[in-house]
Amino acid sequence: MIRTRGRPRSFDREQALQQAMQVFWSKGYEGTTMADLTEAIGVKAPSLYAAFGDKNALFREAVDFYSRTVSAGPLRELQAGNGIYEDLYAMLRASVQMYSGKSSVSGLPAGRGCLVVISAINCAPENAEHSDALSQRRHKRRNEIRARLQQAQRDGEIRADADVTALGDFYTSFLNGMALGARDGVSNARLAATLRHAMLPLESVLAERKGEAVAVRRKAAKRVA
Repeated sequence: MIRTRGRPRSFDREQALQQAMQVFWSKGYEGTTMADLTEAIGVKAPSLYAAFGDKNALFREAVDFYSRTVSAGPLRELQAGNGIYEDLYAMLRASVQMYSGKSSVSGLPAGRGCLVVISAINCAPENAEHSDALSQRRHKRRNEIRARLQQAQRDGEIRADADVTALGDFYTSFLNGMALGARDGVSNARLAATLRHAMLPLESVLAERKGEAVAVRRKAAKRVA
């Protein structure tokens, strides 16, 4: 008789990662204990260790899961190819929804703030590897925004003399600020109301024809309102 090795896991791995992500998103890395994780996932500690290893390994997988599911939504909006003004605004709007807990991406509930921003706060020196890894992810998003702006500049949507690196830094800082605002309890409506102001720096460097088109749309929107 052939015996199978070990017992089948009593939980779905992807679902367990989703639950772990929610705990880390809510409490941060330092504030999360293995007891929190086992309670949220609904398994005994030995099963969790067998599936994921220690808390460090589970956190890394949870962040990967977050990046390829929840936070992938705003990036898809940025790269939709509908024009730089439309794409950037859609990315900011999707980010507000994600940060304020009003969005559900791929069937996953949203949290408050951004896991990659919030979980980095107050990491102890011995856990610097996580701070560094999260910092690299934030730099990656910064580079993605800058690359989209550079593409728009090459396409003639943004003036050739515009400093798109500084513009990308501005929008990255704006996103991080919104994440912290959502964490502090700033409402979805208040966060959404900031977007029209956030678009002004981009409007100021749009090429003439693009800028005129945006101005026409803004006037039409005001008349409807």
